[in-house]
Order: sequence, then structure tokens, then C-alpha cells
Amino acid sequence: MLVFEKAVIKRYWPKEDQGEDGQTIHQVIMQAEAEIDNSDQIGALYTDMVRGLVHLSLMDNLTGEEYEIPSVTIKPFNIKQKKVTLSKGDEADVVKQEYVALSLVCRAREDDGATMLADLYRFFNIEIQLTFSEFRYQDTGTTDAEA
Repeated sequence: MLVFEKAVIKRYWPKEDQGEDGQTIHQVIMQAEAEIDNSDQIGALYTDMVRGLVHLSLMDNLTGEEYEIPSVTIKPFNIKQKKVTLSKGDEADVVKQEYVALSLVCRAREDDGATMLADLYRFFNIEIQLTFSEFRYQDTGTTDAEA
């Protein structure tokens, strides 16, 4: 399990893709920035990216409200630095903080993804916690003969 305590969703938008059988797949692309606490997080994030699918949980740091996305693909990411001011005034301390710029591809649960877009708005541009965990296959209850 990988946890980023301080993250912000910067942008998200719907996208349609074509499956192998010509079926339309509704997706949501999400761009987020997460503050890096230690270098072990980068190694775990890389492992999750290579693994393919992961489970993602978003939690509002103020209210504790949580939203789960069962299957997410992590695209190649960038490590960046930005200056953070610790105090105000003429003698303000400025430090460099490392963060990771993520692009995540999420499969929409509904046919059009509109509900997912509305749900994500509650977490947009506020400080949240991102938790990546191992992908768990969810059985739909159909057998191969029924499909």
C-alpha cells in the first residue's frame, strides 16, 4: 500500500477509447500532484505503474470523506521541485519540496462516466490523501457461458 498524505487533483476530464471488440470504453483521465515524503514512495509508485492496474482511494483531509476507484492505471510520472514559503514577512523561510506529477487513467463505473466526474468534483483542487493498493478483481457474477 502506498499513501501520499498531501495531494491535489489539478485536472480531470472524460475520454472514450475503443476496446478490442470495437466496444466504447468510457474513461476519466486525472492529473494530480502529490507531495513526496521519502524516496521509498517513488519506488513503490514505479512498481504500481509497472504492475498495470491498482486500486485508488481518495480521502478529503478535512472531512474524512472517501471515494474509491477500483481500477486505475498510472502513466509515466515526473518528479519535480517547487519552493514553499514557511512563514510570512521579510525573513520568510523558503524550502524546496519534492512532489510527483501523476497522470491516472480511471475506468468509469457507469456507461458514460458523468456520475464519476460529478463525484470527483468534491475532491477537486483541495488537499486530499491518495492511497494506492493492490488491484482486486471484482466478480460481476456472470459466467463465461452467460457472457
